[in-house]
Amino acid sequence: MRGLSAIIAIALAQPVAAQTIAIPFAPPIDRTLSYRIEQHRPVEGVARVFSAARDLRFARTADGYRLDVTLRAIDSDAPAAGAEPYRAALTPLIGVTVRFRLDDKGRIIAADDLDAVWAKVQAGIDAMLASFPPDAPRHKAAANVQALFASLSPEGRLALLAGEVQPLFLFAGSDVAGGEGRGLRTVAGSPLGRPVPVEGMLRVDGEAAGALDLEEKLAGDGVQVSIRYHLSRTTGLVESQQRSLAVGTLALTENRVLTLAN
Repeated sequence: MRGLSAIIAIALAQPVAAQTIAIPFAPPIDRTLSYRIEQHRPVEGVARVFSAARDLRFARTADGYRLDVTLRAIDSDAPAAGAEPYRAALTPLIGVTVRFRLDDKGRIIAADDLDAVWAKVQAGIDAMLASFPPDAPRHKAAANVQALFASLSPEGRLALLAGEVQPLFLFAGSDVAGGEGRGLRTVAGSPLGRPVPVEGMLRVDGEAAGALDLEEKLAGDGVQVSIRYHLSRTTGLVESQQRSLAVGTLALTENRVLTLAN
């Protein structure tokens, strides 16, 4: 009995492994979704709004999924100096549908007709350059965007086009650690400053039928990042995300919301 008691005592003394929660990837098929991003960041000392609205639609394929993404509208209340780079980068994409290929884990692996999509983007930039005199802020912004786009490899083009929808799939096809959470290391800072290494924790902050609320807190040299996610346990998609980023005295907040289109 004494030996059995010792074994039980040792077992009880061992740390209990944190529960892991499996996250599927099963996006809604053949239904139009609305994805809105609204960002508040300082321009000339005043917090300004930058927004974009996209339509999304998933379809099943033989080896994964196709995701059609169409940028419908952008807007900003920033003055020209602050808004023109944003408008120049996104205006050529308005109305263009990009068809991404995803695997069963929610990873974007390709885009259909990438050259044709890129040709439309280039044509949009050329039209902007032709519409404004060379000394106009929008012409200068479009020229800068044109130079950036021309420098991208095919992989860089795919990464640029996919960048705004990637946050939807942060947890798809993986798992989330319960209990005290999971340690993270990444890089933060853009668009408020130079990239800075940050680290911290991601933990489950709430659990309900079909959903998880997650909280991520990261810090680095002069940088503080706080992100809250509302994650569907049915689809594996991040249905809402609120991010705050502080770099010194500068602050940025961003809200992302995914809903069924009306």
